[in-house]
Amino acid sequence: MRRQPFISPIIADLVYQAMTGVSGVQFTKSFPCPNCNGLVVSHDMKQRRFSTVYSPEGEKHIHVYVKRFHCRDCGQLCYAKAPFYEKSRFGSPIVDLCLSLSEDHTFSHAALLMNRMGIVINRGTVRKTVHSYSHEVQATDLFGLKLPDSVLALSTLVTTADPLQPLRECDVLRACRVYPD
Repeated sequence: MRRQPFISPIIADLVYQAMTGVSGVQFTKSFPCPNCNGLVVSHDMKQRRFSTVYSPEGEKHIHVYVKRFHCRDCGQLCYAKAPFYEKSRFGSPIVDLCLSLSEDHTFSHAALLMNRMGIVINRGTVRKTVHSYSHEVQATDLFGLKLPDSVLALSTLVTTADPLQPLRECDVLRACRVYPD
């Protein structure tokens, strides 16, 4: 029988809260068309999966909502700024976590560590993510694991936020560090 790696409950809670705390956040800020710099008009709101986590009821998808815009000049469909890297199927903190854990661990072990943190992911997805993204991830060593600063900042944002107020999109984007201020 294979022994499961030990993950400090503090780290598991920190990562889990970061991934689940953004559920339902709406990203709606418009900007000029990236193709022609033209005027964009509202098109619709798209639900995007930010992460999938283990919950007591089973696997649970965490979704955010991203507004789409239509350019009046060139007709291109474009998205509001959101915490996703280009061509990513899940949130930027998940990509950052894959990259930082894969620096010191095999893809299989990185996936196992992420599973123990409550994130549903497999070895193949970690491997594909690491090969698709090559940016440097700022990380902090906690209990022997390199955790991305984006995950730590997002967790801090979620745990210190007023539970009666929804998270603001600008705060989530700043925490995820996808777009410069």
